[in-house]
Amino acid sequence: MTQLAILSDIHGNLPALEAVLADLAQFKVDQVVVAGDVINWGPFSAQVMERVTREGWPVIRGNNEFYLLDYETPRAPAEWSDRSNWAMLPWLYRQLNGRWHKAIAAWPDALSLRFPDAPPLRVVHGSPRSPSSSSPSTWERKSMENPWP
Repeated sequence: MTQLAILSDIHGNLPALEAVLADLAQFKVDQVVVAGDVINWGPFSAQVMERVTREGWPVIRGNNEFYLLDYETPRAPAEWSDRSNWAMLPWLYRQLNGRWHKAIAAWPDALSLRFPDAPPLRVVHGSPRSPSSSSPSTWERKSMENPWP
């Protein structure tokens, strides 16, 4: 059966990503998938972007990618202008504006994986309802029981 490694919530922490990859090297993994939050709180978001894209792994957007994409747009909530709570957004925007911003804008919100020797798998960040939600609603739990009718 296909062996997957699902990485998520890297948050721009390059040393942590490198430690995980060093540990992962001991396993036979057929595919690495990154389930969002590649960027943000860590100081190495651009370097993590470089590593993840160089590896060619499929990646989806998490809530931190949405923060970047919606910052300074009409989609941005008013509370983001409060720099005391959202101080990281202007810095992150300056770090990733241009090439990385465009790459993230093209990432999907979810992946549907269909390997020939495994059941279908849907990869999301947070929950199927929202990349910021981690607790699926009753409706989501029922829909996840049979996501491909």
